[in-house]
Amino acid sequence: MIKTTKNITSISIKRNFQYNIVFIKFKYNQPFITSFLNMFKAILYFFLLTIILLIHTHCTSTKSTYPSNHKKIANATTDALNAQFYFWKNSDSSAMVYTMIQTEPLLYARLDTGLQFYASIKMTIALYSISKNKFYDSTSVVCFIPQNQATYFHSFPIKISNDNFNTKITITDLNKKLQYSYFTEIKLNNDFTRNNFLLTQNNKVLFKPYAIEGSKIQIYHPQKLSSLNVDIFKYHHSPAPPPFSNFPPSINYLPDSSFTLRIIDNSYYEINIQPNVFYHIRANTQTLDGITIFSIDSIFPNIKDAKEMLYTTRYIMNKNEFERCLNTSQLSETKKCIDNFWIQIAGSKERAKEVIKNYYQRVIDANQLFTSYKYGWQTDRGMIFIVFGPPEEIQKTINSEKWLYSLNGQRNALVFNFVKNKNNPFTTSDFILERSDYYKDIWYLAVDQIRQGRLSVR
Repeated sequence: MIKTTKNITSISIKRNFQYNIVFIKFKYNQPFITSFLNMFKAILYFFLLTIILLIHTHCTSTKSTYPSNHKKIANATTDALNAQFYFWKNSDSSAMVYTMIQTEPLLYARLDTGLQFYASIKMTIALYSISKNKFYDSTSVVCFIPQNQATYFHSFPIKISNDNFNTKITITDLNKKLQYSYFTEIKLNNDFTRNNFLLTQNNKVLFKPYAIEGSKIQIYHPQKLSSLNVDIFKYHHSPAPPPFSNFPPSINYLPDSSFTLRIIDNSYYEINIQPNVFYHIRANTQTLDGITIFSIDSIFPNIKDAKEMLYTTRYIMNKNEFERCLNTSQLSETKKCIDNFWIQIAGSKERAKEVIKNYYQRVIDANQLFTSYKYGWQTDRGMIFIVFGPPEEIQKTINSEKWLYSLNGQRNALVFNFVKNKNNPFTTSDFILERSDYYKDIWYLAVDQIRQGRLSVR
């Protein structure tokens, strides 16, 4: 979900500043007056210069367009910005949008004749009403980012109503003429949906839906209810079914236990994160609407231990190989069993080291990209990512993703379609693979290539 936002000062996009300072000429030519005027001029000049610099480093909300040299804006094919967003409904008519991006891919240029280099970006939030099936409203902000900020945070309000919205977010690098597009759904039709909750840790907004075990998370709700209900679900090691399976993943809302959080100082709630569980927090027990926090260990997205390593290897192990390692009595024996598996399929220790490195890097990347209410390697997208590698192209809509791979020398010949699981109460990031018998031979061929040591990280 989110990290911290800083206080932002609104400015005008217009950047052509000119200041004419006229001083009265005294007829008394006294040294004291001359010194005083010179000092006053210096102070005033420094003050005005400081204000101009502060203005240039921040953002403005605007309905106008940024000055353009008419160069066509291209669409980015990858999310180099690693952009993250959080929408919080803080009143009946408005919501706060929290954003975070990595600035390294941005192009920096001087503003007018200044010495400092800045990136210029335009963020646009477009809301489409789901119930009315039409465009609702849009908000844009233009930001100037100094070159010394590796990560950039910003927050701004948007107009909303009591409805659910498909949301398109675009971030345009105005210097590079490159546009990044993102899609999400925000649920605002009642006071109990996930977008009514704001999660923070150490005064930083939580962009991702997970927290390290042992940490404390603060929860805010605009209604400031006396208590919230928390359902606890134990974590289970279970890989996604293969793409040709007749048993796609299913959701059963059966909590292992529950408890109540009381409001603190009539302001917020606080939860202590325990290991190997995830929490679903609700303001009303008559609905499954709420927000979910998944507990992760301190080395996430890396693999915790040999047992976790074994489960992530299940995609390429046969049943006997998996159970042989599973039935070991100690983690050291489990690790030795996994090592022997890799050495056997790779043919040598040296080759096994390279294959192990590449395979588990895919697992780590899947955790980083797809973790929500379970680890990313357990999801449908994580499974395909691990076995087939990163897709050559991804086509996204609000409710679907299409992953394209080359097959037998033909570009985009292999396609995996993922559809958003709208029945998952825990996350809006659960995309289910459209399974088919067609994938059976292709799956075993890809697994066999990994087992032959033919695997690399793109």
